[in-house]
Parts: sequence; structure tokens; C-alpha cells
Amino acid sequence: MKSREILIATFFTIASLFVYAIFPTKNNFQQVSTLVVFFVLFPLIFNKLFLKKKLAFYGLSLGAWKKGLFWSVSSLILVGFIFLILGVYFNFLGNYNIPVFIIKNFKGFLFYEFIIVLFFVSIYEFYFRGFILAIYREEFKEWAILIQAGLFLVLFLTIKGSSLSTFLPYLIFTPLAGWITFKSKSLIYSLVTQFLIVLIIDIVVVKMIS
Repeated sequence: MKSREILIATFFTIASLFVYAIFPTKNNFQQVSTLVVFFVLFPLIFNKLFLKKKLAFYGLSLGAWKKGLFWSVSSLILVGFIFLILGVYFNFLGNYNIPVFIIKNFKGFLFYEFIIVLFFVSIYEFYFRGFILAIYREEFKEWAILIQAGLFLVLFLTIKGSSLSTFLPYLIFTPLAGWITFKSKSLIYSLVTQFLIVLIIDIVVVKMIS
């Protein structure tokens, strides 16, 4: 990407995150709608009007699947060890928040994991590992991974009422997700891995409680 395109995209990204952080919402529906508008609809419109890149540019393709699988499995194992340590020495699982309705309701559990969790994972992956990483990848190489991770941290810090325990699986995996996408040129593998991380943690916590 040209320097002019990067500057415009940077301004757009910072402005989007700022406006999203201060945008007033009154209920869950408005919060979800705002998330979709700022993190999916606006980037697609911005690409259509200014960048004019194909969707494959943002990782919406199979990419280098061998690299994607290798780094996904490696990252899943590494994150597993991290949360094992957090669980044993820092009582992470005891402080981890999950909705009450999924504890003894299997249908509720499936709805929560495969609709709600997968929805948020897909949104975050598209915006941070797809849109933002793609913008900076060509110019800044591996540094683009840290840029998207830093912006995701900014998102966490600006979300009202956000819980560290709930966001920790995302925060820890964000640099690894960026690396997976960077190496595979596809966000599919990081998306699936992030979902599996949250799913496994939720299953373990449900088992502990029930």
C-alpha cells in the first residue's frame, strides 16, 4: 500500500475506534449493531471507496493452509500452557465469568458458544487480523502484528464495563492470532483457533461449576 493510503487508513482506524468508544448505546441490541457497523460495515465501505482491495487481501481466503494449520496448532498448545499456569497459580478459572444460563442448559450452551461467542470472535478477527493487519502488513512487516495487538488492547480499555477475565483469552491470543494470519495470509485459522480457546475454557469452567 502507498504511504498516502496508509495515512488515510490510519486516520480512519483511529477515528473509528474513538467514535465507537464514545458512541452511546442503551441495550445489547444497540451494542451489537454498533459493533457490526464500526467493525464490519464501515471498513467494507472504506475499502470500496478508497482502498479498492479484493476481500482476499483482508484474509478472506484459505491462504497458505499448511502454515495456517501449523501455527494454529502450535499457538493452541502454547495458550493451553499459559492458561494452565493462570488456572493453577492465579485462580483464573475461578474468576472467569460465564452466563448463568449455559451452566445447566445444553441448548443454551450451544447457542452461546456457536452464535454469540463465534459472532464476536468473527467480528474481532475481521477487523483486527483482517482489516488492520492487512493495512500495515506490506509496509511494516511483522510490526503490523504488534500494531493490531496494541489497537485491540485500546479497544479493551475503552469498552465500558469490560471484564479482564472475560477478555483475557482474546488479549493473550491477539499477538499469536496476528502471527497466524501474517504467515498464512488468511484469518480463517486464527478465527477457528480463537473460538476453540474460548470454547475449551468455557467447557472447563462449566464442568467445574456443575
